[in-house]
Amino acid sequence: MSNQNGQTLTDKALLESVRSDFTIVKKKIYLNNGSISPLPISTIKSITDFCLRYSETGPDSSDFNSYLDSLKKEVRQRIADLIHTNVDEIIFTQSTTEGINLISNGISWKPNDHVLMRNSKSEHYSNYLPWLKAVQDFNLGMGIFPTNTAESTGSALAKDFAEIFHKQEYRLVSTSHVMYNNGSITPVDYLGKVIKRSNSHTFFSIDGAQSVGAIDVNVKSINCDFMTFPSFKWICGPLGLGLLFVKKKTMQELDPIFVGSGSAEVLKSTSGKTHQGEEPEHFESFKFNKYPEKYHATFRNYPGLAGLEASLRYILRIGINNIQSRNKTLSSILRNDLSKIKELIIHEADEEKFRSALISFSFRKKNNERIQRLNFRLQEQGIILAEREIGGRKILRASPHFYNSEDEIQRTTESIKSLIKTNI
Repeated sequence: MSNQNGQTLTDKALLESVRSDFTIVKKKIYLNNGSISPLPISTIKSITDFCLRYSETGPDSSDFNSYLDSLKKEVRQRIADLIHTNVDEIIFTQSTTEGINLISNGISWKPNDHVLMRNSKSEHYSNYLPWLKAVQDFNLGMGIFPTNTAESTGSALAKDFAEIFHKQEYRLVSTSHVMYNNGSITPVDYLGKVIKRSNSHTFFSIDGAQSVGAIDVNVKSINCDFMTFPSFKWICGPLGLGLLFVKKKTMQELDPIFVGSGSAEVLKSTSGKTHQGEEPEHFESFKFNKYPEKYHATFRNYPGLAGLEASLRYILRIGINNIQSRNKTLSSILRNDLSKIKELIIHEADEEKFRSALISFSFRKKNNERIQRLNFRLQEQGIILAEREIGGRKILRASPHFYNSEDEIQRTTESIKSLIKTNI
C-alpha cells in the first residue's frame, strides 16, 4: 500500500495504520483469509450507515431506490476495474457456489455435449459437484484433468490439459484459478488460448474464489466466458454476497434459472384460437429485462452490497499489485521457515511463478491425526489456519493477507516448531 508520501506496507507507521483497520489482530493471528477474511472498520461502518439510511429515508421511497441504483452501478464499476471488464458483465449472487450453479443450469445443453473439469482430488467440491450434477441431469459426457497426479501444476498441468483437450470436442471447460488446497496458480491464460483457438464456441468457466483480490485478474486476457468469486475472501467484503462475470456475447446463451418481478415483466395478453360460439382464450407471456438485471430475480442483499463497495474501495486504493507483492513477501517468510522443519512436507507448485500466497503443509508420518491435533493446539493459542485435504491427505493451509505482519508469521512458525517438539 502506498500513500501520497510514497510509503509502502513495509513502512512501520503505514502498516500499523492498516492493521488498526482490522480489529481481529488484537486477539488472534488470523491466517485463514482463503476461507473468510475479516472486515475492515470502514466496511462495517458502511453497512451500518446503509441500515440507518434505509430506516430513516424509507425502504421503498423514491430517494432510497435512487440511491440503490447508484450503489449497484458503483459496485459494478469497481468490480469491472478489479477484473478488467465492462460494468454490464457483472451479476450479483449470494456466493461463488450459486454463480457456478447459475452457469451449469443456465446453459442450453445439447445431446452429446461434453464437459472437461479438474479432477475431484484437485478441485474444490463447490466447483465440481455442480458440473457432475449437470452431467447426470443432462446426460453429458465428462472428461477430467490432470490425469497423472492430483498435484500436477504449472507447465506439467498445461501440457496434460492440451493433450486431453484435443482428444474430444468440449462444450465447456471448468477450473479453479488458484487451487484451494495446494495454492497453485492454474495457467489460465494458456488454457484460454488453447480452448479458443481450437473452438471459439467452447465455454471457459473459472472459479476465481482464491484469486480475485489476491492477484491481478484480467478476464479479457484470460479469455474466459464466466468467472465466479465471493465477496468475503480476498476482497475483505461481507458474507452472503458473490459475483458472477459473464462475457456479454455469452449472456445470449445463458438462460436465467429464476424469474421474478425484478428480472422480467408480463406482456399484454393475446387472443388464442376459439371454437365456434366460444369466448376467445387469452394468453399472457413475459419477457426478461435487459442484462444483467435479467439474472437478479432473487438478489436483495443490499446492505452487503454497501459493505462490498467499501471493501472494493479499500483494496483498490491499496492496489492489487501492492497486495500481491505484500502477500508474496509474507508467504515466502512462512515457506522458508516451514521448509526447515524436517517432519513437514510443503504442498505447492514446483515453479515459483505458479505459487500463490496459500501455503499448505502436512506431516511425513502419521499425518492425518497429527494435522488435526496441531490445528486444535494452534487454535488454542489464537493462531487460525484452515484444515483442508489433497485427495485423502489432510493438510494445514495458511493464507496470509496484506494486513498480517512479519511478526505474526514468525510467531506462527515458532509455535508450530514448539508443538512438534512435544510429539504432537
